[in-house]
Amino acid sequence: MAIYVLDRMELRPGRLRAYRELLERRYLPGARERGMELVGLFAAPPLELEDASNELFALWSLPDVAAFWAMRARAIADPDVAAFWRESETFLLGRERRFLLALPEAAA
Repeated sequence: MAIYVLDRMELRPGRLRAYRELLERRYLPGARERGMELVGLFAAPPLELEDASNELFALWSLPDVAAFWAMRARAIADPDVAAFWRESETFLLGRERRFLLALPEAAA
């Protein structure tokens, strides 16, 4: 069963576009190498705010639990991951990461 990783980043005002570019340029290639597939990027509210914060959500998928643990081990050992999150601090007010498992639909 697929495992999903949901990153929620609260951005400083006016930083949505620049942070998205940083994420795509600096984080995405390594995430793919670690087995993560980007399902999508989502912004709330759905436009960049100059005078208030935006939230950026990145939804990632991994094929199974074994792939999840392999990704975690590689991320911990990769200094570029820690460097990316340090660089992100100038853009972010806060962030959190959730790990999700899709549940089967209930029988009708």
